[in-house]
Amino acid sequence: MRNKSFVTVLLLFVLLLTPVKLHADNNLLVQGLEAYRQQDWSTALFFLRKASTLPENLNAETWYVLIMSEIFAGDYESVETDGAYFMKTFPTSSYMANVEYQMARAWFNTGEYQKAIDSFGAFCVKYSDSSLMASALFWMAESLYQTYNYEQAAPIFERIVTDYPSSPKVVEAAFRLDLLGQREREEKLLYLLRVTGEEYLAAKEDYEKLIKQYQSEEAVTLRKSIRELSSRVEELETQLEDEKKKNAQLSARILDMTTQYEQLQTVAEESARAAQQSALAAEQAQAQVQAANAATAQANAEAAAANAQAAAANAAADAAIKAAETRPLIIYQNLPTEPSTQTQPQQQTPQQQTPQQQAPVVQEPVVQQPEPVQTTPTTPAVQEPAPVQQPAPATQPATEPVAQQPEPAQPEQVPQEDEELKKLKEKAQRLQDILNSRGSSGSGK
Repeated sequence: MRNKSFVTVLLLFVLLLTPVKLHADNNLLVQGLEAYRQQDWSTALFFLRKASTLPENLNAETWYVLIMSEIFAGDYESVETDGAYFMKTFPTSSYMANVEYQMARAWFNTGEYQKAIDSFGAFCVKYSDSSLMASALFWMAESLYQTYNYEQAAPIFERIVTDYPSSPKVVEAAFRLDLLGQREREEKLLYLLRVTGEEYLAAKEDYEKLIKQYQSEEAVTLRKSIRELSSRVEELETQLEDEKKKNAQLSARILDMTTQYEQLQTVAEESARAAQQSALAAEQAQAQVQAANAATAQANAEAAAANAQAAAANAAADAAIKAAETRPLIIYQNLPTEPSTQTQPQQQTPQQQTPQQQAPVVQEPVVQQPEPVQTTPTTPAVQEPAPVQQPAPATQPATEPVAQQPEPAQPEQVPQEDEELKKLKEKAQRLQDILNSRGSSGSGK
């Protein structure tokens, strides 16, 4: 039964994979395969024999199924005929070993034991690595046993038990070995019984009892083995159900993990896009900071230039103040003095004085003052330079931007009025006051 199921599944699988052109008549093959699957051998033979006549079904698979159906149906003569056709038509088929094995079995079942012995012997030599090797040895030994060649059959049965302990034929081979042992003992007993007469009859009765006892013990052993195997099959089925449940759980877990992975991948892509946008924003901020630093450096340079101009103007103002403080005294000391008894002339207003009287007071301070290099004029009304916007004193260096964490550009700050400009204004005012006081003193003298 196990061989039937295995062959059925194998052939159906091969036939499904074999490309066949389907038409109306090919339903015969499908019906034959269905009957074969249901072990309806007569129906399978009916449809398969009709299907084998079609050209599209001239293949090794169809004929192999037909031969197997004939074996199971007991049509051994057809097996011999169809097997010979198969070996002639499909000599390179992978089913050749199975066909030769089935043909040898057909000869055994028809009682042609010598042909079966020769066929099984050739099979064992030709296909020593086949999975049917143990079965071929068994049927060859059975053929020898049926032809009373016990001495030749016994070593083959022993080889099956020794070399193929997992084969299903081991139990039958061991049983045959026991029978052969019993037969040998029986022959010895029969010889003694023939000699002794009555002892022969008694020994025969004892022998028959032993045979019945052995058969009953063998039956009990077989039933026990069947029960153990059935229990083992139930355990394996339970384990199979457990494994199926575990497999379903693992499949559900794999599905959940796949979903989580897709979600994490989506989050990672969004994070990558956000990081890219942050990097672009950082580059823009860096560019703005660099532009602000350049503007700050330019403002510092302008502030330094303005400070230099203010320093030069302060120096010129100092020189003008010093000249204004000293030179008018020298001029007034050189003027002719009048007697103290002489009455001073009435002070005239600037409009009544003559040009000769006004000249020493107004023009000398302006003419004798030194000219500063690259400065504003030294007249009393000194022009103040326009305030220059500067972010910080010239001595403070511009800060470098931080490359790793750029800060946004700060708005340019309006610098405070420099101390040099304040000093310049004060000195200009002082010079104006001195000139005004000297002018009034000169006009009085």
